[in-house]
Amino acid sequence: MYVNCGDLTASFSILHENSALADIASWNTLIAGCVQCDHFREALETFKLMRQEPPFNYDSITLVSVLSACAKLELSSLGKSLHGLALKSPLGSDTRVQNSLITMYDRCRDINSARVVFKFCSIPNLCSWNCLISALSHSRESREALVLFCHLQFKPNEITIVGVLSVCTQIGVLRHGKQVHAHVFRTGMQDNSFISAALIDLYSNCGRLDTALQVFRHSEEKSESAWNSMISAYGYHGNGEKAIKLFHEMCDSGTRVSKSTFVSLLSACSHSGLVNQGLWYYECMLEKYGVQPETEHQVYVVDMLGRSGRLDEAYEFAKGRDSSGVWGTLLSACNYHGELKLGNQIAQRLFQLEPQNVGYYISLSNMYVAAGSWKDATDLRQSIQDLGLRKPAGYSLIDVGM
Repeated sequence: MYVNCGDLTASFSILHENSALADIASWNTLIAGCVQCDHFREALETFKLMRQEPPFNYDSITLVSVLSACAKLELSSLGKSLHGLALKSPLGSDTRVQNSLITMYDRCRDINSARVVFKFCSIPNLCSWNCLISALSHSRESREALVLFCHLQFKPNEITIVGVLSVCTQIGVLRHGKQVHAHVFRTGMQDNSFISAALIDLYSNCGRLDTALQVFRHSEEKSESAWNSMISAYGYHGNGEKAIKLFHEMCDSGTRVSKSTFVSLLSACSHSGLVNQGLWYYECMLEKYGVQPETEHQVYVVDMLGRSGRLDEAYEFAKGRDSSGVWGTLLSACNYHGELKLGNQIAQRLFQLEPQNVGYYISLSNMYVAAGSWKDATDLRQSIQDLGLRKPAGYSLIDVGM
């Protein structure tokens, strides 16, 4: 009861007072409760205490919870230690533990280890396939994820569909996305709110705003994700006014607005040049809508000011913030408007925040070239080589079938 109510202090107290009566289920309940309440480090500490108690040993439920905590904290080294711990016991072949390992390696951006775990799964289930498809999607291994889906040995569920639609959106493969959409209709999953949101993203990113709107309007249950996706779709296509109108529709419907909603809204204002409207919504986020502004929102404020040439205002807004995202956006605006003096000042700050990010050096070099400062540009390019930095090669994608 105390765990479900989020009172972990009382839960720990009861376990301590009744330690003689506690069994493995008691420890698992407390560890799982810590994870559910986002107290991930406390979950790991509780697991450590549990292992110090001689009568107790961990089971698959324990490992699933602890691996989830590692995934949330992106503790790759500890996750690998737990993987080794699992392999030393029969739990290493438990499908639930193996699925948790795939997810943990996904969160820690170790896609190769996730592949290995999947390859050696004793009895992979649909969840195993979903975990790897999701991991490949997060690692931008979209083609491999699509091939894996084509070899799926189970009937796909809603999670599978959302995952593969996300993959199709990443690489802009509308042909395969339509085939998945047809499967959704055949299996009666078209009313799932998460699938609707994924379809809206797919059609919008593939240039079919009309189809995205049809999917949205025909959704029986419009989730927060569906509203956010449609607002973002309008913004992506430069229809800022419609995005704002839809935002108010969302509020009137009683759907809760979140930080993701405001990311979509501010992005729409930025792409459509609605600077004053965007600034107004940013200013009243907390007071009127109860949403705390975060770095993502600040990035779009700087972006909309920068796009409109109001660089001094953007600089004043960025002052006092240590986010490379905010300053990087302002550097891009200076590059676009040819503002070398301010751009140089911002670039020096970014070199301190992210010295290994070659993109900032390239942006400043391009500004030097545009201003005719060839010597400065040459010196900066030499500095890039001396630091051993290299710009990733650009590439394009063409759908030629699979």
